[in-house]
Amino acid sequence: MAKLKSRPQMRGRGVSETNPPPPYRGDEGGESEQPHDFQLARLGLYIFLGALTMMFGALALLYLLRTPMQEAFAFQLPRLSWLSTAVILLSSIPCQMALNAARAGSVVSVARGTALTFGLGLLFLAMQAGSWSEVAQQLQGAPVHFFSAMFYVISAVHGLHLLGGLVFMGYLLYQAFALRIVNPQVVELGAIYWHFLGVLWAALFAVMLVK
Repeated sequence: MAKLKSRPQMRGRGVSETNPPPPYRGDEGGESEQPHDFQLARLGLYIFLGALTMMFGALALLYLLRTPMQEAFAFQLPRLSWLSTAVILLSSIPCQMALNAARAGSVVSVARGTALTFGLGLLFLAMQAGSWSEVAQQLQGAPVHFFSAMFYVISAVHGLHLLGGLVFMGYLLYQAFALRIVNPQVVELGAIYWHFLGVLWAALFAVMLVK
């Protein structure tokens, strides 16, 4: 695997096949030595994730407050949702591998890890679509109940944000495969967002298991 050198992107350390720099590990020098633009981008991402946490937290609280009414509609989480939850959690492994490879300067390994993450993300969305069909079978032509409606809303809103993550992963794939350039700091931002979405769905899934 080629060790690659740096090209300035976001005023940070990018890597390409023609410019090799000292590997960026992400733990060197402290906050004060990280590029200012990267610090601002990461801060903006944390603020955005905080807003998402509050929004989904409100949806989860609304769901929990109505659980005493579940006897009126025995809503069961789709079986496919268990598999999709496992898939999205497992996708964090190749995502982290891609980040580690970016810090080590290996474009090929970044491409592999990102491609696997992208594929698992697509599989998760396909399984979520299948879960919607399972919920429709539970309804059997009856009007949409509160709990089934909440499942649709929560999974749809989460799926839209994960779709945004897939677009970003596609951008990283383009850089790695076509341009042969990877910026470890950009990969780090993508990894933070992807890990968050995986943990978020697991938490939402646990909330919807409450009876």
